[in-house]
Amino acid sequence: MTTDPTATVVWVDAERAVICRWHAEAAVIERFESEVPGQHRSTGHMRHAPGLPHAGGRAQDAGESHRLEHLRGFLADVARAIPEHDAIWLMGPGQTHDRLAELLAADDREHGRERDIKSSPAGLLTDRQLAARARELAGDPPRRRRVAVA
Repeated sequence: MTTDPTATVVWVDAERAVICRWHAEAAVIERFESEVPGQHRSTGHMRHAPGLPHAGGRAQDAGESHRLEHLRGFLADVARAIPEHDAIWLMGPGQTHDRLAELLAADDREHGRERDIKSSPAGLLTDRQLAARARELAGDPPRRRRVAVA
């Protein structure tokens, strides 16, 4: 075990982020709620007329670019809360964790830093599960209890 290992695990989606940092044999958890508008999901009838341009689909509206701008701002806030020298494991459903990984990697290149950034899909995790993954990433094995033999 290294002396005082530190690592950060981030579970993120468009609605929230949970940052779990393993430091000095303890987990510190910080939560962020986003104000990113929800995605528009079309459920209306689609026309399939051969003479119409873009037959069947609706034109891209400004709402999606507005949503993506909010998402970029939210991810920038989350990125600022992540320590710059910790190993990082990003998790979450969809593509949000990948977008955060790209943002952190670009920031590291800009500032001449190198760190391990891992990204993987995951469903919603509990605080204990996040702490266990942060501990694993830090290389700090859990203490095992010994069972007395009678």
